[in-house]
Amino acid sequence: MRLDISYRMNFEYDAPVWESQNEIRARPRSDDRQQVVARRLVTAPTSKVLAFVDYWGTTVHHVGVREPHMAFEIVAEAAVETTAPEPLTVDPGLDMVVDPQFSLAHAEFLTPSVHTEWNAEVQNLAMQASTQSATVPELITAVVQTVRQRIDYRSGSTEIGVSLADLLDGGSGVCQDFAHLTIGLFRSIGVPARYVSGFLFATDETSVGLDEKEEEIVRVQTHAWVEVAVPGHGWFAIDPTNDVPVAAKHAVIGHGRDYDDVAPVKGVFVGDARPVVQSEVVIERMAPASRSVISGGPRRLDHDEMERHQQQTQQQQ
Repeated sequence: MRLDISYRMNFEYDAPVWESQNEIRARPRSDDRQQVVARRLVTAPTSKVLAFVDYWGTTVHHVGVREPHMAFEIVAEAAVETTAPEPLTVDPGLDMVVDPQFSLAHAEFLTPSVHTEWNAEVQNLAMQASTQSATVPELITAVVQTVRQRIDYRSGSTEIGVSLADLLDGGSGVCQDFAHLTIGLFRSIGVPARYVSGFLFATDETSVGLDEKEEEIVRVQTHAWVEVAVPGHGWFAIDPTNDVPVAAKHAVIGHGRDYDDVAPVKGVFVGDARPVVQSEVVIERMAPASRSVISGGPRRLDHDEMERHQQQTQQQQ
């Protein structure tokens, strides 16, 4: 599937700020199932863009403005061609996933992190799912079903930072919460799991796999799902918000221990002002041979034009 993705972030302040510095994680990664064929990042006011790859393998763009300003806009665009991950064809027993050598190889994704720290209730739920399962695929199904039985999807019902205990008490959350609770359940019984940030081509992030209307352009936000380490297979990706395996409609930005490792934007500013941040993701489905990127609405640019624009921006900086 060919997806053209435009991620627009707009920062407005009620008083001038003298400096703002931001890290952006919005470029899809290139790997064995998806390839970025064109990309660019522009800002207004114009700023110097520095790119690097972080510890987790995610592309990070650092952008900053040092002149007084009351608004700052970042537009990250990419064209990516995706395929569905390999299906899970192995059926290892639970003893294999908790093998000491396997656990040591995935140690970073077994310990509690800021957003996945579990309590006795979470661990008890995971143990109940484990007793119903003889193999890793059965456990994945049982854990995801447990999550979906305990929380409902409700847009805006939580904010980043809610604990798993509070999430269970509240009974509702968004895609990040589904991912964090799923990860907490897995890790609490010794199964490696990691958080994935990305984009989902769907009119409704809770209707994937259903008979949804096929649109050519959707306006959404970033999405989150989970990868579980499976002996003999590698990382298996599951979308607990929708209870479906990850497909070509999912484009990965990066993975980490939880949201904090792949947050789309992190930043600071200098000044006595209150910020208002608005963001939107526009995704257009294209034919594989076409070349386009969305910017300020549907707008087609071929790959050479995108590269020329990027070179001109770098020269201006």
